[in-house]
Amino acid sequence: MRSGVLRLALILTLTPSLMAFRMPLEDGVRDKLLYDVRGAFVTARPDVPQGLVIATDMLIDEAVRSTMRPSMLPRTIISVRIDRAAPVPVVFGRRLEARVTVQAVSVSTGEPVATGSFETSVFLFGNKDADAALARKIADRVASEFRLRSGHSATITSALFEP
Repeated sequence: MRSGVLRLALILTLTPSLMAFRMPLEDGVRDKLLYDVRGAFVTARPDVPQGLVIATDMLIDEAVRSTMRPSMLPRTIISVRIDRAAPVPVVFGRRLEARVTVQAVSVSTGEPVATGSFETSVFLFGNKDADAALARKIADRVASEFRLRSGHSATITSALFEP
């Protein structure tokens, strides 16, 4: 009787940890969603600051140009649209928020192969370089989603001491 209870307790203890275990995906499965980005352009609504659009375009273009793929992948061009960029009221400092839509279009067929959107924000204590900080955050997110090489590394040092 005692060994049955011990066995049941062992099963109930180990089952959740075994259920949480998942085998890693093969590289081929992970690469199916990877594209060879050949170019990018950024558009925005008229109420979005022009400095934000220009800075985002430059950062994403730099990431696209510095990325080399070791194998042949489907060629795409990405379209980044900043749908909304507005300050959010906070007690101290300044918070800027943006809603961005990204679409990957196939070079060979001209049809969209992937579409997604995200919201991002930055918090600043001053008004200096607000658009540049938000542009960097948008470009880093796009670069990470498409596995592009961004111009700088995202470490605690670069977060504390902006380049």
